[in-house]
Amino acid sequence: MEEIPKYLSAEKYAKQSGLGVEEVKRLCNIGELEHFKTEGGYYKIAIRQNTVNKVLYEKVLEENAKLKGIIQSINLATNI
Repeated sequence: MEEIPKYLSAEKYAKQSGLGVEEVKRLCNIGELEHFKTEGGYYKIAIRQNTVNKVLYEKVLEENAKLKGIIQSINLATNI
């Protein structure tokens, strides 16, 4: 069964993602974000359960980089 998305305004999506509102609208216009426009011209951007906000995403990237460094250190230590 297909997941039913929630929808956020461009402003709320921008705040949660860390992007600017105009960047969010640009991404909608080039087809990078699933969205629709209301009769009044407002953007509604689809949010699914697997959507992650920018802060959490950057935290995971930072942790990943640290772990890669630790693994490289272990590999160097065991190869000596």
